[in-house]
Amino acid sequence: MAILARFKRMRKDPIEFLKAVRTLDEVDKNAPIKHFPWDLEYIQWYVRVWQRELFLAIPKSRRMKMSWINIALFLWDTIFNEGRNYAFVSKKEDDSDELVKRAKFIYDNLDPKILPRDLLPVAEYKFCSLTFPEIHSRIRGYPSGADQLRQFTFTGIMGDECAFWNDAQEMYAGATPTLEGGGRMVMISSPAPGFFKRLVYDQLDHSGEFDPESVVSSLRKSPMTGIDVWRNAKNRFFVFQLHYSADPLKRSDVWRDQIRTKMPIRDWNREYELQWDSYDGLPVYGSWNKRVHIVKGLEPHIGLPLLRGWDFGLTPACILGQMQGNKLVILKEFTELNMGADRFSDSVLLQCGILFPEWGTGRKANWIDFIDPAGVNRDQSAEGSCAKILDSKGLSCIPGEVSFENRRKAVEKFLTAFDKEGPNFQIDAIQCPVLTRGFEGGYRYPESVLGREPQKLQPLKDEHSHPHDALQYIATGVLNQPKKRNSGAIPRVGYSFGNPRN
Repeated sequence: MAILARFKRMRKDPIEFLKAVRTLDEVDKNAPIKHFPWDLEYIQWYVRVWQRELFLAIPKSRRMKMSWINIALFLWDTIFNEGRNYAFVSKKEDDSDELVKRAKFIYDNLDPKILPRDLLPVAEYKFCSLTFPEIHSRIRGYPSGADQLRQFTFTGIMGDECAFWNDAQEMYAGATPTLEGGGRMVMISSPAPGFFKRLVYDQLDHSGEFDPESVVSSLRKSPMTGIDVWRNAKNRFFVFQLHYSADPLKRSDVWRDQIRTKMPIRDWNREYELQWDSYDGLPVYGSWNKRVHIVKGLEPHIGLPLLRGWDFGLTPACILGQMQGNKLVILKEFTELNMGADRFSDSVLLQCGILFPEWGTGRKANWIDFIDPAGVNRDQSAEGSCAKILDSKGLSCIPGEVSFENRRKAVEKFLTAFDKEGPNFQIDAIQCPVLTRGFEGGYRYPESVLGREPQKLQPLKDEHSHPHDALQYIATGVLNQPKKRNSGAIPRVGYSFGNPRN
C-alpha cells in the first residue's frame, strides 16, 4: 500500500519522481551514477516553474544540471501520461540522440526501491527515439533546422544549447505553430549573442544592438540567490536565469578560482557569469563581477561633491560619479560620436544642471572635474584646447594621470576593495551602458599583443575605451588627493583637490 501511495504522489508531483532519479556524472570517477540532487532549493523552485509555465527560456551557467532536470521532467510527463509526443532538439542529430540516451539512462536507472519497474511502461529505444508503445507516448531527437519539426504536432519541444545553433530562429519559427493548443517549449542555453539573446529579452523584432539591463530592469525579480526571473510581454516566454551561485557548493571563492583559472576569461564570463557578448582579447579588468558591482537606482548624496571625468576626441565621453565614504559610485555616463569638445561640454553641462541642480553651476558649484591630460593641447576636433574650453565655462579642471597602468590599477583597487558597507565600487548599469559593456569584456586588449610586457599593453581604442579613460581619471584623481573632514553640525567626508593652474 505504501508503494502504491507513493506511486500516486509521483504521478502528480515530479519532485517525488526526482527522488527516484539517478543521473550520470562523467566528471566524478569514483561515483559517476548518483541520485539526482532533487532537494537543492533552486531545483525545487525550477520544478514548480516548469509545471506552471509552458514557454520557458533558461539562460544559465554551465554545470547547473539544467539539461538533466529538463530531460527528467519531460520523461516524467511521458511515462505517466498517454499520448505524449516530445521533441528533443540540438544542433546536430548525434547531439539530439545523446539527449534521448540521457532520458533512457534515467529510465533504466530509476531507483527500484522508490519506483518498482513493474509500475513502469515498457520502453523501446533506437537512434533518436525512445517510445512507450503501451501508452502511445514517445520522445524523439531532432537536429535544429527550419523544416525539421514543421510537419509534426508536438506535446512539447526542448531545445538544448540553442544559442549556438546556426539556424535557431528558423527552427523556432517552424516549430512554434506545432505547439498551438497548449504545447510546451523549453529553450536552454549558455548565453551568446544572437537569436537566443533576443528571445530572452523579448526583442525578436529587433535587429540591432540593445541594452539587456534596460529591457528587464523593471520586470526582473530575484526569488533567491542566483536566480532572476521575468515574464516577456510579447513572446510569452517566462525567463528563468540561473547563475552558478544558486548552488550553495559553488558560492565559495575557492570553487570559483579553481574553475576560472583553467579557462580563458572570456569563456568564463560567458559560460559562468552569464555575459552575452563575446569579445576577443583579454578584458582589462579581471576583478569585475556584475553581481557585486552593479546596483540599481544609485543616488548621489547631497553635500558631497560630484565628480566628472572627461575624455575628448571625436568620440568624447564624460563619466559622473561620487565618493560616498570609501565607495566610488558611478551614476551616469555621457557619450557622443563625432562631436567636438565645445558642443559636447555644452550638452553635458546642460544635462548636469537639469539632473543635479542642488550641486550648482559655475566656479562655486560643488563639482570636481578631471580631464584627459592631453586636453591641454589642441583636441582632435580642432575646437581648441579642451582645458581652455572647459575653463571658459566655469570649470577648474585637474589633469588626469598620464600612465595607463597607474590608471588601470586605480580602478582595480576600487573593484577589489570591500568594507563593512560592501564593495568599494558600484555602478548604475542602466545609466552607464557603454561603461558596463566595457567591464564585461568590451574594454580589452588586442589578442596580438597579449604576449608583451605588462607596461607596454594598451587596450583597443573603440567605443568602450573613451568612457573607461574618463573613469580612470576620476579613480586616480580621488586616490591621489588627500581626504579632509569638514567641520559642521553633521561631519561628513570631503576631498581637497588642488587646482594646478591656480
